Amino acid sequence: MPKAPGSVGSGTGGATVLKRNQACHQCRRRKLTSDARRPCSTCVRSHKHARDHAQPGANLPERPECTFDEVATTETPSAPSDSPKNRFERLETRIKELEALLSQKEQTTSPDPNPPSSLASSSIQSSPASIPSVPSNSRPGSASTMNFPSDLESLLSPSNLDVNAQTVNPYFWNGNSHLIEGANIRIDAPLISSSLDIIWSHWPVDLPHPELVRHLVDMFFLFHPHASRLFHRGTFISSLSYPPDHPDFPITPVLHAICAVSAIYTAAGGPRTNAADFLYEGQFAQPDLPDTFAEQQATHAKETVEKYLNKGQHLVQCVQTYVLLTWYYWCHSKWVELFTCSGQSLRVAIPLGLNIFPPFRSLHGSSPTMSIIPSPRTPIEDETRRNTFWLAYAVDRQHGSGTGWALSLDDDDIAQVFPVTMEQFELGIPVNYNVRQWCHVREAVLYHPPDITDSFTLYIKSTMLLSFIKNFNNRYKIKTNLGDTRFLPARNFGTQGYGDQPDIRLSPAFLELDQLLVSFRSSFPNNLKDPFRNGLVDTHLYTTFLTAHVSIILLHEPHINMDRANCTSAARILESARAILELIYAVWSTNYDIGLLDYFCPFCWYLAGQCFGRFLRAAQDAACVQQIDTLRAELDFVRMALSKMAERVPLSYRYHRMLDACIPEVCDPVAAHSSPVNGRPNSSVADHQLLASVSQTSTIQPDMAYFLKINNLDPQP
Repeated sequence: MPKAPGSVGSGTGGATVLKRNQACHQCRRRKLTSDARRPCSTCVRSHKHARDHAQPGANLPERPECTFDEVATTETPSAPSDSPKNRFERLETRIKELEALLSQKEQTTSPDPNPPSSLASSSIQSSPASIPSVPSNSRPGSASTMNFPSDLESLLSPSNLDVNAQTVNPYFWNGNSHLIEGANIRIDAPLISSSLDIIWSHWPVDLPHPELVRHLVDMFFLFHPHASRLFHRGTFISSLSYPPDHPDFPITPVLHAICAVSAIYTAAGGPRTNAADFLYEGQFAQPDLPDTFAEQQATHAKETVEKYLNKGQHLVQCVQTYVLLTWYYWCHSKWVELFTCSGQSLRVAIPLGLNIFPPFRSLHGSSPTMSIIPSPRTPIEDETRRNTFWLAYAVDRQHGSGTGWALSLDDDDIAQVFPVTMEQFELGIPVNYNVRQWCHVREAVLYHPPDITDSFTLYIKSTMLLSFIKNFNNRYKIKTNLGDTRFLPARNFGTQGYGDQPDIRLSPAFLELDQLLVSFRSSFPNNLKDPFRNGLVDTHLYTTFLTAHVSIILLHEPHINMDRANCTSAARILESARAILELIYAVWSTNYDIGLLDYFCPFCWYLAGQCFGRFLRAAQDAACVQQIDTLRAELDFVRMALSKMAERVPLSYRYHRMLDACIPEVCDPVAAHSSPVNGRPNSSVADHQLLASVSQTSTIQPDMAYFLKINNLDPQP
């Protein structure tokens, strides 16, 4: 900084050497010597020379132009030099002062950040607890402790969220089913500053505030079991930092759909819809009720995605939007919207070539390419497209298992490889297609290479089993009418009369499917045989285990004969239903929030409860008191699990009501039984005894031998 005018000596010893930036701006620009006077001598001489030699009519200022860097008025020649270190210290001090002022402003304008919570824990199996931290390789199971910036007061209800209900991590448990206690988990929405003044001027009108969108996106990736498969998390989160008009910013329908799906995980969007508040028909019976936040976002997503689809823009993200909407409709048991939206997702995926992979292309000469979109640029983009198709396929097969409607896409029109592991997908590791498995190869369902197989791979393969059984049940009569030998059962005239209907279970197609289901359950790799390994709940693997047992029920249920003690289908169904019940016991004994399970799980539980109700009616007709108590306890536990999951997922409430409606004569209040051991009823009746008791025949030896066989037990001599 320049010194005072008297700081420059003019004696015979010569002028004092000036420090850096003490000369005036004009002398520095002209590379001349300055004495730091105001004005300096050089500028005075230059100005005088210019005026003396000016052209006639030239307009020159009266005083010379001589400017310096600004100097503090208190600065003296003895003041220390303004080094970079001093400037940095002043800047840091100023920043701290501004932060203190901002914090003081927020405290004066925001409510108490820790209001007393009136939410009581609804957990039946244990009391609320919390954990000190969340491991990086697992997802917490409760979005119960959240905190928003205070400036969202006008957007959110409540304005400052600090929900203290059950902040446990659902993935940790011990052998005694005790919860692990610790500190609360606080989750913030760090998209932008808390000031409402900092927002994109061209932010989409119907989208919520950016902070709320970012929070719902965080909840989506944190709690939804398929979020990190439908999108590459790192890529998607980073894309939110772009302005809304950036080509890599997610399209509006995707964000609308994510907001709709994530609404069940947080109260940020307003109160969640309580399915128990409405009649069995849902909100169709209450037309005057206003739409919830989730319904509004789903409506916006459905309307805007059609605009992108009609223009042919961002088609892959359009498919992802339809997949998200199917999850939302499924969660809220909107069956018609689910069926149409699921079909739309697969139909749009076909022209994009997501169901076909080279070299399996059409022989038609007018279609040289199977895709109307460019090839993927990176391995992550390639796998994202493949995961999108498989998730759309999975929803179509899973919800289609509970209906008599045809599937949206035939398996014969699919020639795609199975997904890679989660680690390979997250890191973008390319996998050679020569070592990957093709879905149209039937043996691939039973063979699982460890390097390219994880629980999600088994999850997709299990949905293919559902597709095989669905096609068999729907097409059996058509195939037999056409004379397909695979569907024609072999007659056993030793046990059947000439006028008896042929046993479908003796057809080659049925026997092949039955053997495939048995082999699939025993083909899992050693590291994927326990969905509760290392104290973590693997949602994909848990659903795969349920699907394996449900597939047996779906295959054998049309052929059950409760009047025969040696009915193999009845035995297989009862065995599978109790295997499903064991899986319910297992997840119930943890502190995992079962509301975060896959939406196919309540259907599996409902199907098991339906089987128990069917056997319970038969036991009541036969007046078997011991079997009645056991089956009633098992049925009530299934209903209690559905009721617990219904606290978060309306779909589970619908299945609970459907279970009550299909067996009204045996449905007493939930949990009418005693639970003496670890919250689960005792089962004292063997399967073979139950089947023999409910049968009108007295032949029990074949039935007993069968149960000894399927349970891998050697008969006693």
